[in-house]
Amino acid sequence: MFTIGLIDYLNTQPFQHSLAARLAGIDVDFVRGVPTELNRALLAGEIDLAPISSIEAARHAGEVLVLPGLGIASRGAVKTVLLFSWRADMRELADEPLALTDQSATSSALLQWLLRDRYGVAAQWRTRPQDLAAMMKECSGALVIGDTALVEGERRSRLRNSVGARARPFVFDLGEEWFRQTGLPFVFALWAVRREAAAELRRLGVSEALAASTAEGLAALDAIAGAYAPRLGLSATACASYLRALRFYLDERDWQGLTRFLDGVLGVQREALRLLGADEDGAARDGASGAAERERCV
Repeated sequence: MFTIGLIDYLNTQPFQHSLAARLAGIDVDFVRGVPTELNRALLAGEIDLAPISSIEAARHAGEVLVLPGLGIASRGAVKTVLLFSWRADMRELADEPLALTDQSATSSALLQWLLRDRYGVAAQWRTRPQDLAAMMKECSGALVIGDTALVEGERRSRLRNSVGARARPFVFDLGEEWFRQTGLPFVFALWAVRREAAAELRRLGVSEALAASTAEGLAALDAIAGAYAPRLGLSATACASYLRALRFYLDERDWQGLTRFLDGVLGVQREALRLLGADEDGAARDGASGAAERERCV
């Protein structure tokens, strides 16, 4: 049984749009979870393929292979990786308690890098379940990701009621902060397969099914947004606008941004990542350029 991990966030819906239908009749199972759960499950060998935190793909390059060309990136505001803060300036968070969501590895590392290396701020880090109200009652700021961040960001005018009588918190978009500091895109997630499962992935045609599902999903963003919006209590227009601001096919510029991040946080270069097919006549390079070409056509 080949097991695929899926994340139930709006930003992963284009990948999964027709994936189950394309793999129908094949010995494939699906497991759902938040990013940190899928990171752990993939590394533990409980699942074979998943979109995982980009920093975890680098940390465990000896154990996983990255599917070239596919991921989640932003060039500027991302809307689903947000720091809510009682302070108007990040520099004012020095020595303050800050809550990190327990659902993300890359976003937590990004916030720590921004505060430490860009603002010279040493905070008191506390990893907490993703509950914005509880996090903001305990700490001076809270990092929230995914659908929760999208909803709370869109509804920030109502936050006063959800977190008590204190004034409405300030909101910092970490994709926007990264772009302001570096001028580069930020890659939040990459699709990765366990090395031991790579042959089975090829045999079953899972990579091809995922690529086709993604292309079909990107051509149906309005339909995806309309179907998903009621789950969030947001308008279909807001959801579609959010999806269109993201990048699902990664090109050379995105890889440059990822390299900058990995070098700054882990002290490693892009070459530390192992790409699926990199040993097969340049397949990884061709896959990345092919993805960029598909992006221009979508």
